[in-house]
Amino acid sequence: MTLKDCRDHYLYYSGKTSDIVRQLGFAGIALVWVFKTDKTGSQAIPPELLCPTILIVLGLGLDFVHYVVGSLVWAAYNRHKELSGTLDTAQFLAPRSINWPTNAFFWAKIIVMLAAYVLIFKALAGRAW
Repeated sequence: MTLKDCRDHYLYYSGKTSDIVRQLGFAGIALVWVFKTDKTGSQAIPPELLCPTILIVLGLGLDFVHYVVGSLVWAAYNRHKELSGTLDTAQFLAPRSINWPTNAFFWAKIIVMLAAYVLIFKALAGRAW
């Protein structure tokens, strides 16, 4: 196994995780939509699903920001390397801290989505009994 193999595994699993978080977000919104109530002609989210809905929307927002921040950080670093005269074929190591912002958003969206689903399961379990 090489370092490239490790990176490839990381990229595969982190990419899949992001895909699943996004799908969970859309599925959560659909689930809330199924349980919405109609009161006097206006639609309302059940109170026990309001917090999970906010968390899901926050999680999807974090997913978006995760990729926006990643593209901005890497574009800025690329431009920095270009301006410093680095050739396209040059080998170099990026600073370890360059991925800290994207890692923070990556883990934040996972945690927020997990919290949303814990609350959804809790709300649905309350309805089942």
